[in-house]
Amino acid sequence: MDIRTFCAGLVVALSLAAQTQISVQVLNQTNSSAGTNGRLQSFMSTAFQPAEWDNTFFSTGPAAGDQLLWQLAPQHIRLQPVSQGVPMKGSNQWDFSTLDDILQPVLNTGDHSPELQLATAPAFMDNSSGQILPSSIQAFSQYCANVVRYYNTGGFDVNGVHYQSPSPYHIAWWGIFNEPNINGVTASEYLTLYNTVVPAMLAVDPTIKFVAIEESDFGTQSEIFVPTFVQGVTAPVDAVALHYYSTCNQRDTDQTLMKTIPTFLADLLYVRSQLKTNPALANVPVWVTENNVNADYDAGNGMSACNRGETYVTDGRATSAFFAAWRPYLFSQLAQGGNLALYHWDYDADPEFAEVDYTSGLTYLSYWTDYELAHLFPSPPGATILQVNNSDPSALESLAVRNDDGSVVILLANHAYRNSTDNNGPGVSANITLDVSALGSFSSATLTAINSTTDPSTGPATQSITPQGTISVSFPGYGVAFVRLARAQPQISSGGIGNAASYANSNVAPGEVLAIFGTSLGPTTGVSSQVTAGVVPNALAGARVWFDDIAAPILYASATQLDVAAPYSIANETSTSVRVEYLGVFSPAVSMPVVTAQPGVFTLNGSGSGPAAVLNQDYSVNSTAKPATRGSTIAIFATGQGTPSSAGTDGLVAVAASTGLPRQPVTVQIGGQNAPVSYAGNAPGFVEGAMQVNATVPATVTPGSAVSVVISVGGTSSPATATIAVQ
Repeated sequence: MDIRTFCAGLVVALSLAAQTQISVQVLNQTNSSAGTNGRLQSFMSTAFQPAEWDNTFFSTGPAAGDQLLWQLAPQHIRLQPVSQGVPMKGSNQWDFSTLDDILQPVLNTGDHSPELQLATAPAFMDNSSGQILPSSIQAFSQYCANVVRYYNTGGFDVNGVHYQSPSPYHIAWWGIFNEPNINGVTASEYLTLYNTVVPAMLAVDPTIKFVAIEESDFGTQSEIFVPTFVQGVTAPVDAVALHYYSTCNQRDTDQTLMKTIPTFLADLLYVRSQLKTNPALANVPVWVTENNVNADYDAGNGMSACNRGETYVTDGRATSAFFAAWRPYLFSQLAQGGNLALYHWDYDADPEFAEVDYTSGLTYLSYWTDYELAHLFPSPPGATILQVNNSDPSALESLAVRNDDGSVVILLANHAYRNSTDNNGPGVSANITLDVSALGSFSSATLTAINSTTDPSTGPATQSITPQGTISVSFPGYGVAFVRLARAQPQISSGGIGNAASYANSNVAPGEVLAIFGTSLGPTTGVSSQVTAGVVPNALAGARVWFDDIAAPILYASATQLDVAAPYSIANETSTSVRVEYLGVFSPAVSMPVVTAQPGVFTLNGSGSGPAAVLNQDYSVNSTAKPATRGSTIAIFATGQGTPSSAGTDGLVAVAASTGLPRQPVTVQIGGQNAPVSYAGNAPGFVEGAMQVNATVPATVTPGSAVSVVISVGGTSSPATATIAVQ
């Protein structure tokens, strides 16, 4: 054998030796010891740090910044204002502009319900090291109360200047201080701070919720910090937050970083056990509100913040194939340990931290990894965790869940490192034999893989695979694969998108309340949305409806019908592409023409015909038993009026009349006669897009039990199928 043949054979042998063969079997049994009583209920989110170094991201940064944020589908996006992002500059000196440069676009994105962490005190309340003075805690509580006033209760006045958020959206979630354990605040001082600040904020808005502790977790920090808080807290706590980073030193190896994940799980379980020692906290959820590979950063002049005297070096593992293995591994471990939220730190930054590059707007592999986790494991509703047999859990993380529609999602994260000295190495190639035969038959299956071959600018391509008992999955090295087994795909029926009042289905108008009909659109048992902080959510029981790249407020979800309010942003389009997403699977898109108005009158039987949803002048429901008197004023409930004269607000529940006035003139005909209109605008207590029209019943109209009611907006009329009773 010559030397070339020998070397070639050696290369092949080494390649085969480095390739791992792993068998995974998914059982048709619930893992009741994992998650929350056998349910995986962890949502995904992201974060921003409003400050002078990144506050122009939405205004002058990449045009796709908010579009990509919408598509990521984060919940309760976290904002951590620091430096000039802190709005109080001195005693009686306020400037919210830097904070609002980031916060206002975030309020208009996603679930419209961010968590604003009051991360640090205004600088004049700190000592020379930038740490809050114990004597400043009372002043800090008043600062926090004013921030609540600014965003939630109409603002506040200082020296004749009124400060008030321009957004109609309120902030429901508030974090109290950031990483007190490494920012000069002892456990007892933080307890005093929390018990002082929270009541002051609740006095301003008693509906808000609080995220406590937000500690930097490493070593024995939880043991030092958590018990004091748990035993002494008297103010309400709605979530407890932890922060996990695998390193603060770029020289640490891949092996070192992967081995931190079991320690995070142990810490999480410890914190959960501590919460159970206080009955008031026993059911408080734990959220991980900061998480990334490396916590180090440039502290100035190119020097490392964590490693004093050393040059800062960017750690690219947060945006490489390493991350595509590390994050799903961590997500699975923590979610099965009962963690209910996992936040990326942070959204817009550089290759050490970002999901989207601050300068170019291009996505990293981290974005697509988190995108798939958010869409394939939506919570709510969560999913049932299935038992799994894994021949090598030291190399491969495996997680299988069954959704409420019977579909199954399997996560496989190949986190094996090739050499103990690797730093952002390639990982080990692997062949996985996935046995799903115990789960029964499925009509379709897909495979989505993220690894070193994935283009970070476009993301992974989901491929259809044969739904069979044994499935083969290959990894070139570090990475994650998601296998989804389904029995049906969401489908919108032909002509299945229409006005929810009249069911006219040829067009859509901005804000119009729509009914969407089809199959496999949502849960088998219908679910109505719950309003939070005055806003209708844009995700319900695993269902979303996308108009182009915007998720619509969703009022009702079932397998065959969804009720939504069309986003006002479609007003700028001539047509809109509508897709239904249910449990991470999308329907084929349906293109709908966009019109300025398409009015329809709601009917009591919900059919689009017959007795209209109308209140008489005495607020009784109009009916043959309670007809309207000629000359009286009635309130007619409708939708499809289009964009209001002032910009419409997606999902906002109207709290008063005289808002949301239609941009175009509204007229009413009752029994074919003109009925004077005294009011047309938002219907208090209903989502924006629903309209109340007050009109006077003509004195000369012919009485009857089924007198027609027609509303016209800008010359476009509702179908003449709704009626009222007139005497």
